[in-house]
Amino acid sequence: MNRKLFWLVLAIFSMLGIMAAGPFTGLSVDGQRVMAILVFAVIVWISEAISYPFSAIAIIAFLILALGFAPAGTAGAGLLGTGKAIPAALSGFTNSGWVLVAAGLFLAAIILETGLEKRMALTILKIFGTKTNNIILSLIVAMFVFAFFIPSITARAATLTPIALGLVEALKLNRKSAFSKALLLTIALSASISGLGVLSGAAQNPVTASFVEKVTGKTVSWLDWFIYGEPFAIVMAIVAYFLLTRMLKIEFTEVPGGREIVTSELQALGPMNKKEKKVLFILIITIVAWATEPWHKVDANTISILSVMLLLAPVIGVTEWKNVAKKVDLGTMLLFAAGISLGELLLKTGAATWMAKNSLGAVGVTEMSPLMIMISFAVAIFFVRMAFSSSTSATAALVPTILGFLLSAKTPNLPIAGMTYIASYVLLFGCLLPVNSPQTMIPYSTDTFEAKEFIRLSIPLVLIGLCVWLLFYVTYWHWLGLV
Repeated sequence: MNRKLFWLVLAIFSMLGIMAAGPFTGLSVDGQRVMAILVFAVIVWISEAISYPFSAIAIIAFLILALGFAPAGTAGAGLLGTGKAIPAALSGFTNSGWVLVAAGLFLAAIILETGLEKRMALTILKIFGTKTNNIILSLIVAMFVFAFFIPSITARAATLTPIALGLVEALKLNRKSAFSKALLLTIALSASISGLGVLSGAAQNPVTASFVEKVTGKTVSWLDWFIYGEPFAIVMAIVAYFLLTRMLKIEFTEVPGGREIVTSELQALGPMNKKEKKVLFILIITIVAWATEPWHKVDANTISILSVMLLLAPVIGVTEWKNVAKKVDLGTMLLFAAGISLGELLLKTGAATWMAKNSLGAVGVTEMSPLMIMISFAVAIFFVRMAFSSSTSATAALVPTILGFLLSAKTPNLPIAGMTYIASYVLLFGCLLPVNSPQTMIPYSTDTFEAKEFIRLSIPLVLIGLCVWLLFYVTYWHWLGLV
């Protein structure tokens, strides 16, 4: 039996075993079954026994069957029926968080279709100059700028990676050179950090926000999320820059002929064409609309849909549906929808609360102060996150559990919304291994640096990041009234 088949069989038997076990005290039948499906999902996500898109299909199918053959809820009412279970299993597709994710993937695909991202990146490189430290800084700045225009961490990493490689090849350097490693490690470390402060900058953010809204009824605007997270993201970027420029010994302080290379690349692109100008104009309007949501009351999801509509519209648009559809990762959209459905059902059935009570609650965390609860969250997320190779799957599995725990905590008046937002930040920057997320795997796959070289930088980044995170908790986020 090969490794993947072993893990798949283990996942299925674990799920069936939990479903067939006697009733769990304090947990409903449907809650027990949803929890069993979560166990299946976590095992296949961690082991990668099956592809992520197929795991999404399996999760939806299992949810329909498990809930369809569960009691309807009223004594003597019989089974719910698979037909009635379908809306619950597909609820992720109507979730506001999924809408923003889907629209963001289309926006990223449209930008990549026009090539505007390459012009922006090269312009930033030209502005910052050709000293090696400045180039590292320019890549970090480019990643942060792209967070507003390309609402996908993975897409941002995929955009900047070939630009960095192009610079290496133009200089005729070996991919294993210190300069090459520095460029690709910069992309690997800054990709996730760039998504911390922009609600639309990382697909995990709107998913977290939607889970919080389901539980607390509180919504967070694009501007609010920016105020909460961007200062923290900037500090983390400064830490990353410091580590990259101090811990890596690059063979030269200034790139020979670097400015000429960037200039020639820009000249090869020619003047900005009509499509690029349209995309840039619509994206600027979109960002302004996101930031001014408190005044015009149109939510970020609706704004994103309207933006995609304008970019694909006849006459005023920049491309056609058939061109963009090829570039959109439908598997990612499917995985997010399935993950959201699973997370919502964990909360709705009480399974998330039950798991929280019987895990962290069993060791007395439910009675701790908010500060100690957050420290416990950070430690738990730090270790559990290493088991996942996708921040998407980690978010779907962990955020509902965090919310369930906060609901079960005995500490009065917990700021559940704020604590969950802050805890979700650890999911983004807490990656110790290249395999922990697609955005780090893209630069890692270029064969410029080794895993141990990434770990050498990621360990101090994460440890310093946790200290900064804790400092923000007791100062900035407390001053804002978030916690």
